[in-house]
Amino acid sequence: MSPRSAKQNLRNHKLLVMVCTNLANLCCHSVYSVLASFFPQEAKAKGMSDDGVGLVFAIFAAVIFVCSPFAGRLMSKHGKVWVYIWGICIVSASSILFSVASSMPAGAPFMFWCFAMRLAQGVGSALEETAMYAIIADLDTEHVTLYLGICEISTGLGYMIGPPLGGFLFSAGGFATPFIVLGFAVAPAAALLYVYMPPDAYRKREGGEEKADVSMRTLLRNPQVMVIAVAAMLANSDYAFLEPTLGDHAQAHGLASTPDAIGMLFSVAMTSYTLSCPAIGMIAKRERFGPRTVIVSGLLLQLLGFILIGPCPLFRLEGL
Repeated sequence: MSPRSAKQNLRNHKLLVMVCTNLANLCCHSVYSVLASFFPQEAKAKGMSDDGVGLVFAIFAAVIFVCSPFAGRLMSKHGKVWVYIWGICIVSASSILFSVASSMPAGAPFMFWCFAMRLAQGVGSALEETAMYAIIADLDTEHVTLYLGICEISTGLGYMIGPPLGGFLFSAGGFATPFIVLGFAVAPAAALLYVYMPPDAYRKREGGEEKADVSMRTLLRNPQVMVIAVAAMLANSDYAFLEPTLGDHAQAHGLASTPDAIGMLFSVAMTSYTLSCPAIGMIAKRERFGPRTVIVSGLLLQLLGFILIGPCPLFRLEGL
């Protein structure tokens, strides 16, 4: 094979990986956010308390937090692609099975099934997302920030379209429809990667040298890693805070009354997130503003947003 043909094949391979991983990432984050527009109201009709609804939303992120380190160990043992495909399969199966919750008796059976399926979704998403970032980081070390920025676009799109899509599908076909549609939408990416990407395609650097794995203990000893982890946790907590509460808050004050309207309300923040990701990825480079300035600025903007969305009682705004 000529050098030009080999370069073209490599480019096509990278394009295939980027398309598959980002489509799967979009669907997986839609699975996370699709509940926001209709689940709290339906769960309460099934006898679930506000605390129970909040726990259903929270358990997804909690499981990802706990399972992500184990996903790293599995990647070291079985390879990134193996972990990635299994993660997608788990997300797909658990999302489809989540639809069965509507036929469960009200009370404890409904709550148990929702918890179990949400937990399984979290496990699958932990495997999928951890392996995805590892795969993308190995695609092209020189343009890793660009590729990761594209991944953040698919993440934002997933959060953005999840609530309105969930509201639309719920209105069109009932409780089970959003889960069945998204569950089947995730599966093709796993099939494509299984067929076209060798299991250890990204286990080696250029030149054939194997990467040295970094232990979790080593990472935890690095203060910079811990600071970034805490910043990421705070940055991603905003959506989790709003999921179980914003729908009821909007209905109580007449801002949105239907699942479709509530879903559109959630999509506002995700639209700005998605559109701003490429620009933020560019200005976060060290030769420009640098990651530290961007991270601090982002957290301050989130603080301002939470103060205004309530709004803060100190503003003494009547009627809100």
